[in-house]
Amino acid sequence: MRDMTRLLITIVFLHVTSAVLVAGQSETAAAAFAKRLAQALAGGDRAAIGEMIRYPMPATVGGIVIPIGTRTDLLNFYDGVFTPELRCLVEESAAKGATAVRTDARGMTFANGSIHIHDVGGTLKMTRVDVPASSGLAPPPASKPQRMTRRNQQFSGRLYSGGVDAYVFSGRKGDVVQARIEQFTGRSAAVRVVQVSSGKVLQGPSAPAPRVWNGTIQEPGEYRVEVVRLAPYCLPSFTYLLTITIK
Repeated sequence: MRDMTRLLITIVFLHVTSAVLVAGQSETAAAAFAKRLAQALAGGDRAAIGEMIRYPMPATVGGIVIPIGTRTDLLNFYDGVFTPELRCLVEESAAKGATAVRTDARGMTFANGSIHIHDVGGTLKMTRVDVPASSGLAPPPASKPQRMTRRNQQFSGRLYSGGVDAYVFSGRKGDVVQARIEQFTGRSAAVRVVQVSSGKVLQGPSAPAPRVWNGTIQEPGEYRVEVVRLAPYCLPSFTYLLTITIK
């Protein structure tokens, strides 16, 4: 009788241990899935995101269910489903790893429960997305490049998530140009100069986030001073002051 009891206890223990290990492995795989999704969102890789979905997939937006039946549907509804708010929740989950994954009877979730995933033929896929409410995080439409009207000029601007502001000037061979950005913290932004005709970024400082660009124009033509946001996507917008001097 005692041997039988020990056998039953051992069987139960092994079953529970196995279940815990499977759950742990699943949560680890889900965390890796969240990381891949965050990277695809950051890179705007819609094709990769399309591969991570089990079709048809319902997406709930403002209480309305949108059926995502094909990759074409995904492209049509992409901006309304993978909003800035959802992207930030995904990035937060990717940073937290397996601790951000929740498991229930219906499968696993992350991004504060907004993304539901299941094992589909041995591969994790998104099976439902509940889009979080808008918080005003979405940046406004990209601003148009501004043209310099003087050879020494200052501009103030605000950089939103993923933003790049541009300022255009006509350069003459031999012009010495300095572009300086300031009045923000840390390495939140960088400045660079681009030749408009070729799209070539002119060589500048080797610093990872230069606030100052100095150089001499070698070819006459149109040039673009760009202020590039480097701050994490989900942090608030911030202002800057740009000073361009041409001698």
